[in-house]
Amino acid sequence: MRVTDTLPEAIETARLRLRAPRNDDLGPLVEKANDWAVLEPTATLPYPYLEEHGRGFIERASRNPQRPYVMAERKTDTLMGVIGLYLYADRPVELGYWLGRDHWGQGLVAEAAAALLDAAAAAGLSPVRARVLAHNAGSIRVLEKCGFAVVEHTQSLVERHRGKPLLILEWSR
Repeated sequence: MRVTDTLPEAIETARLRLRAPRNDDLGPLVEKANDWAVLEPTATLPYPYLEEHGRGFIERASRNPQRPYVMAERKTDTLMGVIGLYLYADRPVELGYWLGRDHWGQGLVAEAAAALLDAAAAAGLSPVRARVLAHNAGSIRVLEKCGFAVVEHTQSLVERHRGKPLLILEWSR
């Protein structure tokens, strides 16, 4: 059994449901992700974010043991963003996320991340790291609220941000 198999299929918080992406998420996924302000700080999401990208994400997620979760509004189960843990053979687990712009400033990512980190700790996934552009104050605040601390100042190597200052933060239980 892989350690990611011990992550729950769904996680609920006071306002959110973290669950697997579904086909009916395609419309809200494309609508929210196809926003440069949402995608610019991410390392890999394409812009423009098209329906074909959303379909590919949903298909890959159905086969992915790393469990990317949709952040859905708990009452309506409507997609608001995506959060996940990414496992690598040669470095610690990484947390990644994005949230539709119309949901910014409400503490939703911190709520989702705290719940996912609790599940990660229960599954034995610690430490967890996150990479954030040094100018992304909102994301840095989210991570600090969840108990992450800066462990490295470096520069981004991904094409979109090559050479820009990057912080690597770490959380452990």
